[in-house]
Amino acid sequence: MTPDRSLIPECKEIQRLLRPFSTVEVLRAAPSWPALRDRIERLLDTMRWFTPDTPPGPPVDPERMRAVHWNIEHGNRYEQVEHALLGHPQLEQADVVLLNEVDLGMARSGNRDVAGELAAALGLYGVWAPLFIETTIGRDDDPRAARDSHNEEALFGQAILSRWPIGQARVIELPSPDREQFRHERMYGRHIGLIAPIERPGRPFVAVSVHLAVHRTRSLRALQMRTLLEALQNEIRPVALAGDFNSHTFDRGRPWDALFGALALLFLPHSPLERRLLRPDQGAAREPLFDVLRHYGFEWSGFVDRQPTLRLRLARLPEARRVLRVVGRPGRAALARVEQRAGLRLDWFAGRGWFEARGLTVRGLDGPGKASDHAPIMAELG
Repeated sequence: MTPDRSLIPECKEIQRLLRPFSTVEVLRAAPSWPALRDRIERLLDTMRWFTPDTPPGPPVDPERMRAVHWNIEHGNRYEQVEHALLGHPQLEQADVVLLNEVDLGMARSGNRDVAGELAAALGLYGVWAPLFIETTIGRDDDPRAARDSHNEEALFGQAILSRWPIGQARVIELPSPDREQFRHERMYGRHIGLIAPIERPGRPFVAVSVHLAVHRTRSLRALQMRTLLEALQNEIRPVALAGDFNSHTFDRGRPWDALFGALALLFLPHSPLERRLLRPDQGAAREPLFDVLRHYGFEWSGFVDRQPTLRLRLARLPEARRVLRVVGRPGRAALARVEQRAGLRLDWFAGRGWFEARGLTVRGLDGPGKASDHAPIMAELG
């Protein structure tokens, strides 16, 4: 595959123009903003399409559709991700692959077109859409992965790959905490739902990839889900929806949220905490996004198991980093115990219009040094 790098000059110029601004408010008050806004909107409206050199072979099971969802942590460990999708017995031969956190031209992932390279390696059709343009090399482990390289396109998105041709895909913009993301993470854009009609012979369906907000409240995630599902309410084909819902059951972003979260993580007994984190669709602290799914006729219980898809790493949370700077050794030991017992169910399949479903979490590919910080999940839908 010869990569298309035609966006690099425009992306680099937009990165340069965004960097001097400290907040979204200052950015949008600048005289240059209207023209810059138009350029950013055109860039973020740019979708990429991939077509295999030869049509993919038939599915392993014509009666069932085998789907994989994975938050691949940008593609920072691209070779491990590709190897797993090609050869892992629970991931190989997938008919549809839905991907969150998919870089285009970020130094942390080798300045690859991650979606394009995966589509070519797997021999699948594909579509990719950007969420944000980054102005830094990233956060957490990203500087180490970047190895002193510089970003090219600096785009961050999500993708859908398919054994069958993809119809006219579209993007649904979701309510987004753009001010916080620009101020704290130095990236500009919005959350989206990527909706792709899959032209499966005789049994077409719609695949949907979404990545909900992590740093804000449960009510915002529910609003994001409602916005997405309103766009699908008249869809008569079966729908397979997958994504990182960030269903951690905690509100974040307000001054008191960190305290309430810390109290729950530190003092809830093991069984109630485990139940809360692995069953975020249930209980008093449940994520209302699941109520939205139910309202629009979606099911999820049969599409997933109840295993964790991410292990909490407190050093990645701004609230926890502030605590870590001031607590002594006993406090750090207590926080380490929190990490050991905090396995989160963040990644989900949900569906409408299917007769049966079976899902599972694929273990052994997630964690420090592994393919991603998230475990992939798979589902068979019939």
